[in-house]
Amino acid sequence: MRIHPSLSPRDLPALFDALPVPAAAVDRDGRLAAASAAWAALDPACAPGEPAAEAVRRILPCLSPAEVEALLSGSRDELACDAPGPGRTGPARLVRRPVEGSTAAAAVLALVELPPGADRYRRLVEEANDIMFALDRQGRFTEMNRLGYELSGYTPGELLGRPALDFVPPEQYARVAEALARIWAGDTVPMLEVEFVFKNGERRWFEVKGRTLVEDGVITGTFHVARDITERRALAEARELLSRAAAAAPIVIWVVDMEGRYTLLEGGGLARYGLRPGELVGQSIFEFNRDAPDVLAQVRRGLAGEAFTATGAWQDTTWEANYVPLRDHEGRQVGLIAVILDITERVRAAEASARANRMEALAILAGGIAHDFNNLLVGILGNAALALLELPAGSPARPLLEEIQDAARRMADLSRQMLLFSGRSQVARQRVDINEVVAAAVAAAGSRVTFRPELAPGLPAVLGDPSQLRLAISAILENAAEASRPGDEVTVRTFAEDVPAERFAAAYPKPVPAGTYVVIEVRDSGEGIDPAIRDRIFEPFFTTRFTGRGLGLAAAAGVARGHAGCILVDSVPGEGSTFRLCLPAAPDGSPPGS
Repeated sequence: MRIHPSLSPRDLPALFDALPVPAAAVDRDGRLAAASAAWAALDPACAPGEPAAEAVRRILPCLSPAEVEALLSGSRDELACDAPGPGRTGPARLVRRPVEGSTAAAAVLALVELPPGADRYRRLVEEANDIMFALDRQGRFTEMNRLGYELSGYTPGELLGRPALDFVPPEQYARVAEALARIWAGDTVPMLEVEFVFKNGERRWFEVKGRTLVEDGVITGTFHVARDITERRALAEARELLSRAAAAAPIVIWVVDMEGRYTLLEGGGLARYGLRPGELVGQSIFEFNRDAPDVLAQVRRGLAGEAFTATGAWQDTTWEANYVPLRDHEGRQVGLIAVILDITERVRAAEASARANRMEALAILAGGIAHDFNNLLVGILGNAALALLELPAGSPARPLLEEIQDAARRMADLSRQMLLFSGRSQVARQRVDINEVVAAAVAAAGSRVTFRPELAPGLPAVLGDPSQLRLAISAILENAAEASRPGDEVTVRTFAEDVPAERFAAAYPKPVPAGTYVVIEVRDSGEGIDPAIRDRIFEPFFTTRFTGRGLGLAAAAGVARGHAGCILVDSVPGEGSTFRLCLPAAPDGSPPGS
């Protein structure tokens, strides 16, 4: 509003009395400069010079002092009140307009009574938790609710009349303009996600829905509701990043609320447990793990506020779970997060390393004992032979010396097996056709069971000592026969295979590199091996049978070690066992005896 400078304060009452609504003028000190007759009729106590705030509160008693101050200072352009007031039974709106070019008044206040329901609608718009605004046919702002001004930092003078595209990043112009054009054309436009640039330069994302405004059958503009989704988008992006990172790692991440309902389930390790990302969201962790009391106890510990690490087993896997209580910004626990690592390979590698170290220590001990044992046997056998030479043929001492020799030779055989286990025996390396060795070992095996050979033709040769390899294969055949019932069938296969390193994780006596191996497989249908003793079957002198020295498999493991190979064992109690002696294939062109 603009007033000519010549207008004096005494001219204001007459001017205001001509207004069709109750009106008052406020000077630059915030005092009442003049009031129209209509205003005075509603507020007989009004007097020029009094604080304008007091006069406003008498007219609209439902307003708070803070709201009145905001209006008089210019930070608010209007205030609404739907409560009755002096001389008024319905809702009303008090509008402030600044005055330019006058020393008599700084602003004019006008009271506009509204029809029933109109102010209620306006209050809904003003108090909404979403930004609401209207655009004219040129896409310029014509209205904005209070929240829009508060968030954006703009005043009505800075916003109204300006194109909405002025507040959108340039890279989004085309998309927003297309959506507005479609709304004008009467199309149903899906919710649009768009950024708005605030006065301070901040950019925030909004979800905007628009429709046309129609007056008397004519489209006059568009009305829009914009919901701030900046935090929601940031959370979604963070969750997507977490999902991609988790999917690339062999882990499982889950989050449950305080009632134990899954709110997050991600990770590349889910497939191993037969699950998909998000599959259990909304379900109860207590119901899913109802058959796992150890897991349920851990979840309850975590929901009680304890952070800890636990391990466990599931089917053929071993896992490690790190439990951390989930808290809000005030420190209150709102759930539990767990990061689960599949440590199966780590555990297997550690077990294999410990087993290899134990076997190495036993091999060193056995080798040392066998070496000293052989030195003593040389003396025993030599002296026994000399004594026999001195005795006449009919001497009663000769049978005793011959028994000493026989026992010493058996002791020498035992010593040789201990040396084989230690891997310190001499290996006469030559190219060996493993099928010939297997055939000879099968032919010499006992008749307690039936051996069924399945020998693959054309196998690569291996480099090694035929006698030692035959001894190792014979030991494995003997073990299979003893584990089987009389008359059972034992399958003996040979084949070549490219074996990956992970297949050797549980190998005896220790893992070996990946590569091409010639495999001798012996499969029985006996009682199987108890998992509790599986790691001890290759130890020297360990046996579960009443008879036997417990050196057969130990010697076989030593032969495998001495030939840079290993033995793999698969066994299920009650379903039999399969032993595979894996020997590296000889390089092409290796000469005999190399």
